[in-house]
Amino acid sequence: MAERGLFERALGLEWPWRVERTEFDAAERRLDLHLDFEAGGTFACPSCGRGGCKAHDASPKRWRHLDFFQHRAYLHTGTASSSGSARGSPTA
Repeated sequence: MAERGLFERALGLEWPWRVERTEFDAAERRLDLHLDFEAGGTFACPSCGRGGCKAHDASPKRWRHLDFFQHRAYLHTGTASSSGSARGSPTA
């Protein structure tokens, strides 16, 4: 299994999410996983729950995850807005 596929399975990612790239620094004891979603991917609206909403205006975020053995692990991704509410207004 390829490295990115291993992390995708371990994190429980499903389409449209994927691991875009990884950075491992043994000296710093750090693992960085950069996540992204496939172009054209759709999401459920966080406000109304309606599915099939396109994402836009992603802003970068970083989260500390559980350690990967003795290495600090960080997830990097963009959180996107979607126009999923019944009113059609952007939600994040």
